[in-house]
Amino acid sequence: MWFIGMIAGLFIGALAESVPAALILAVVGAFALPKIVGKKSTAEPERTEAERAQPAGIASASGTAASTAPAGGMLKLQQRVTELEQRVSMLERRLTQGAGEAAPADEQPIAEAVAPATLVAQPASQAAPAEPITPATPNPIARPAQAAAAAAAAARASMPATSPAAAEPIPAPAPVKPPVAVPAPRRLPPPPPPPAIPLRDRLPAPIANLIFGGNMLVKLGVLILFLGLAFLLRYTAERVTVPVELRYAAVALVGAGLLALGWFLRRKRASYALILQGAGIGVFYLTTLAAMKVHELLPPTAGFAFLFGVAALSAVLAVLQNAPVLAIVAALEGFAAPVLASTGQNRPVGLFTYLLVLDVGIVLIAWFKAWRVLNLIGFVGTFTLAAGWAHKYYTDDQYGIVQPFLLVFFLMFVAVGLLFARRTLFDAPVQPAQPLATRALDTLRRAGRVDSSLVFGTPMVAFGMQYLLMQPWEYGAAFSAMAISAFYLVLGRLVFATQPKGLALLAEAYAIVGVIFGTLAIPLGLEGRWTGAAWAVEAAGMYWLGARQGRVYARAFSFLVFAGAVWKLLEATQLDAAPGHPLLQGSVIGPMLVAVSAFAMWAIHRRAKLDEGNGWEALVGTALPWLGMGALTLLLWQWFTPPWAAAATALLASAAFAVAVRFKLRPLSFVTYGMQALAVAGFIATLHRAADVRGSADQVLASGWQGAVAASLIALSLLGSAAWSMLQAHRAALARGIQPVWSIGNAVAVIAGVGLLHLAMLFQVSLAQAALLWPLTATVVLWVALRIAHKPLAALAGVLQVVSALLYVFGQIWTFHGNTPLAAFAHLGFWTPVVLGLAALLAGAWMSDEAWRRATEGTTTAKRTRWINDWCANPAALWAPVIWGLGWWLFGWFAETAAVLQRNAMAGHVAAAALAIVLVTSALSAVVAHRRGWPQLGRATLATLPGFALIAAYGVALAAPLVYVPSSALGWVAWPLALLWHLRLLHAQKRWLAPAALAPFHVAGFWFFLLLAARECQWQLGRIGAEWSSWQLLGWAVVPAVALWLLRSRALLQRWPLADYRAAYLEVAAMPVAAYLLAWVWVTNGTSPGNAAPLPYVPLLNPLELAQWLVLFALVLWWRALPQGSFARVQPMVAKGVLGVTGLALLTGAVLRSCHHYAGVEWRFDALYASWLTQAALSITWAICGVIAMVLGHSRGVRTLWVGGAALLGVVVLKLFFVELADRGGLFRIVSFIAVGALLLLVGYFAPVPPKKNEMEKDVLAEGGAA
Repeated sequence: MWFIGMIAGLFIGALAESVPAALILAVVGAFALPKIVGKKSTAEPERTEAERAQPAGIASASGTAASTAPAGGMLKLQQRVTELEQRVSMLERRLTQGAGEAAPADEQPIAEAVAPATLVAQPASQAAPAEPITPATPNPIARPAQAAAAAAAAARASMPATSPAAAEPIPAPAPVKPPVAVPAPRRLPPPPPPPAIPLRDRLPAPIANLIFGGNMLVKLGVLILFLGLAFLLRYTAERVTVPVELRYAAVALVGAGLLALGWFLRRKRASYALILQGAGIGVFYLTTLAAMKVHELLPPTAGFAFLFGVAALSAVLAVLQNAPVLAIVAALEGFAAPVLASTGQNRPVGLFTYLLVLDVGIVLIAWFKAWRVLNLIGFVGTFTLAAGWAHKYYTDDQYGIVQPFLLVFFLMFVAVGLLFARRTLFDAPVQPAQPLATRALDTLRRAGRVDSSLVFGTPMVAFGMQYLLMQPWEYGAAFSAMAISAFYLVLGRLVFATQPKGLALLAEAYAIVGVIFGTLAIPLGLEGRWTGAAWAVEAAGMYWLGARQGRVYARAFSFLVFAGAVWKLLEATQLDAAPGHPLLQGSVIGPMLVAVSAFAMWAIHRRAKLDEGNGWEALVGTALPWLGMGALTLLLWQWFTPPWAAAATALLASAAFAVAVRFKLRPLSFVTYGMQALAVAGFIATLHRAADVRGSADQVLASGWQGAVAASLIALSLLGSAAWSMLQAHRAALARGIQPVWSIGNAVAVIAGVGLLHLAMLFQVSLAQAALLWPLTATVVLWVALRIAHKPLAALAGVLQVVSALLYVFGQIWTFHGNTPLAAFAHLGFWTPVVLGLAALLAGAWMSDEAWRRATEGTTTAKRTRWINDWCANPAALWAPVIWGLGWWLFGWFAETAAVLQRNAMAGHVAAAALAIVLVTSALSAVVAHRRGWPQLGRATLATLPGFALIAAYGVALAAPLVYVPSSALGWVAWPLALLWHLRLLHAQKRWLAPAALAPFHVAGFWFFLLLAARECQWQLGRIGAEWSSWQLLGWAVVPAVALWLLRSRALLQRWPLADYRAAYLEVAAMPVAAYLLAWVWVTNGTSPGNAAPLPYVPLLNPLELAQWLVLFALVLWWRALPQGSFARVQPMVAKGVLGVTGLALLTGAVLRSCHHYAGVEWRFDALYASWLTQAALSITWAICGVIAMVLGHSRGVRTLWVGGAALLGVVVLKLFFVELADRGGLFRIVSFIAVGALLLLVGYFAPVPPKKNEMEKDVLAEGGAA
């Protein structure tokens, strides 16, 4: 009830367009509506309680009570009856169990919740012997209430009396006499079902009162009152405003209250108090920020002061309460204040002074509290703000201002890191006996990540800013790095000397930082090429020393130095894009030293067996041969031009592969694969299109024989590596008698090598020639792939087919456009698609043979020289060549034939020629498939019918803007042949497909050729009359109607294909035709005026209406020929209804056309509707039809027919009052009313409503009984 009131309040508030009003009215409605509509329910409890007190008369008087009791009382009454029925059922079960067997005396319970009257009653004291009590015979017809009362009395009698003596020791009981067995009572009949609740009682009380109750004035007054309140609230909300200053003051007071409450509760509930204080500080901060930025109530200076004050307050509260969360909030607020209060002015002294004050506070807090996150916030905030200012405002003349502050910040955070490390490490020193790695991990685990950030991050970030300051001096950065290196080396020495046990690891960290910056000073002061060479040699020596002494960090640092050497080498190498020059220009000594150092480090790495395991050093060590071979490859690209450099890289990779195979250096073999990939990518990047490739004899790619030789060398390198691995796999497979398994690398190498060989052709041939040659080479590649069972190579053959097709398409669109062939059917434009198709079909035949061999020979043998290609049995592999080949074959013949006919001014014969090509191709495919046992090719001939459809669509498009006639341009010969071959092909398809799979093609062929015949008939009949005359409309219906009539012929149903596919033709194929004919009847009846020139219009005897009635007759005959239970056969009642409505529509159309032809009314909807003559004629015609239907229904006793006629007369009556009545003073209205009235009088007298069937049966039975 409250939910309905809430919804009503929300709805009224929405009408008032006010969210506060909607919320307030929802609350009012939720409390007020139950009070208004709940008065009836409050008067019911007394009567309900009184009814509950009646024990016996509830079940017998339930019918009367259900009719008078309200919904609430009835539900309670039903619950009470159900409860009593359950209790009675439980009592009956216990009565049955008690009658069957008696429980022993020592196992009887002391007391039971409910006991039947037949059990032995227990005495008050268990010491006395129990004597049986003879029960009375239960009443089998006792009502549920009486049974329940008796059961309750028996239960009370069987319970023992409670006394103090029960708690005392009880002597052994005397023997108890067995209980007397009582016959089981008869089971009570099931209670009658509860009576149905009236609709009024089932509805909620508000809805029931709204529908069945009265006094709508009160409800309307409440609705108006709610609307008035909503308007008042809206008026108040629009005119009463609060000043913005007062709003900010209220919010600030809320923050102060939260802060005060948090401070007051800090001792009782510390966590809750900290949350309140944080919320209060957040309110202060956000309020100040909003007042400064949103409404500009505070100037930036005052706002900055307020923000700083809030941050200081947070810090003080954090220290006083030992709350790191508040300290973190204070630090974040402090560092955010300069950004939020920034005015865009350049004031470095003020900014850095402010940051210095914040950092001093953080240092002081760090002296007392070990809060790591706070230190990190100070470090990140200080250098972030300083770097942001430097990026935007710093100039060289401000060096004297910035340098002291940077030095102070640097020293402060070095001190912070030292203080934190002293507190965390010195208080808990590590054990000297532990290994260095264990001590380092333990130290990092106790110190956390913040220590590492401060120890290593502070010099890095500070040096980054120092590097910016040293830009005006040439060696300023180098001297700065040396100064930082010296500082950290001295600091590490001091820490190690003063506290050697507690802070030894920190001293080592400072020493590492010093070494890093000492190494960094070298490139800052020397040239790049010498730096890289020096670093490479230094890294090799350092790695040798680290491996010899077993120091992991030394080896790790040597890897870093070597990475820097590689980076410097790459930095010193320049690109040279000039034609005829090497691609790279750089130092020769640098790559050599890097290569020698890399191979030396790799040798040390392998000798020390550091490549074993899965650690980081083994992973990093795998990069050494890559770096060494990369440095040598860099020399090749500095010595040779790009094409020859790529070829040289491939040859170097082959040599390295031979070394890797000879000395079993497996990591080096992987490097050779990468070098070969680099050679392929580099060679492809050097490809350039020839100056002019439009001619059919021009080369496609520049470089001529040089490019062809380079491509061939790279291909031979790839195929050589692949051949070695394939030979190994071949020997292993022959030895084990299994299928060879080619690796992914082998497949990639083979594909790349074969692809480069085909690419080499483009340096000497044109695109047109390549498009013709590549399908032939693809056939050879496929043959090799099938011989060695190499699936990726076979896939490459398919790719070559696709690429050839793309080259052909590209050539036709761009390259060879405008070239005139020398003669018909004697140029590359024709033979290329034909060769594509034949090559694909040949490949499909081979794969079909492979699939057959797999099915007959099996997949495994002892030893063989040729393996089974399992993938050839894949349906995609079997179908793709067939579809691809037939497509290109047909395209080649279609395109050339169409071009020849168009050149000879015979474009109209293209459709017939295409039809002939499809017929010949389909016939050849069927013959080849039958002789070779090629099921895929045989099933592909099913595409013949879609081909016919496409040719017909092409003929329609070719004839535009004229119409397409199937018999034109030798179509009278081609299409009958197509029909005959279609039927012959469907009959032959039985060897490849099941009859059920061929049924859709029978149906589709029926529809297609029926459409062609209908189009031909429409064109032939359309020549009799004018455009859109009845003759043209008649042509679209004659052939389908005749076909529908022939399908029901018994003679045809006994012959093929109707004998085998009767349901497909008579039901599936004919049902859409029937629906089309029915739609044709309705469409032509409503749109055609019935012009049949040169014949005059005669109602019901003109060609259009005769055809409509004949079509309707054919539909009826087809429906009667459908078997019982067919999905296409509608119910007789529906069929009769559709027939009657359609007949009435045809009569209506005849009347309208008669008015059009004889009364001169225009054939437009508005004109016919405005004609009173037409309206009167329709009314009289409909009335006559309705009277006839009613008379027939009365005479035949068909009540449905009579009701239909009466409904039609009702429509006529409504039409008289809503349409004809507007014709004031018109003669047609008088005629309509008089005629319809007379007809109503007649039908009411002669054809009253027939009785229903049950009433007629009662009358017949009554007459029989009287007789």
